[in-house]
Amino acid sequence: MAKKSKIDGLKTREQKFKDVKWNRMFVERRAVTSKAFLGLKTAAACQVYMIFLYKCQWKPIEHAPRRKKAYYLANQGEIQFTYDEALEKWGITQKKFTKGIDELVRVGLIDITKSGFGLQKDKSLYAISDRWEKFGTDEFVVKKRQKRKQQLGFTKGNSYGKNSGKK
Repeated sequence: MAKKSKIDGLKTREQKFKDVKWNRMFVERRAVTSKAFLGLKTAAACQVYMIFLYKCQWKPIEHAPRRKKAYYLANQGEIQFTYDEALEKWGITQKKFTKGIDELVRVGLIDITKSGFGLQKDKSLYAISDRWEKFGTDEFVVKKRQKRKQQLGFTKGNSYGKNSGKK
């Protein structure tokens, strides 16, 4: 306990305010009790989904009635979650993280808005989706992760391996 108070003593007033302000996470009961969430096959998918919800930034709608606080997702489609962060900060291996993302996209809880394909440290961007509401019905649209079309390595016609060929 002394360790925490020592860390808090080093924080500025602004940092303490941000900790209190962003110390909340919203989880919809409808989402957690839905067929999509209950149909997840791996525990890693549940863990990854909760981390995605943790990364969401909710802001109040300005013109909403005062008694009914309404919020919107400020970083929708811009949520970053890298493989390095999953391993270092959350302890999720690359294999578990990949299966978790695939599973969440399959049931419609998240969508990939921009795929980085793991090239040049390009980060993938994710969005929290509403497709899960139609999961298990005929109206549900199945999506899959985009696969990399370009073959890397020493293959015929690959421009990346030109300088390493036999002379």
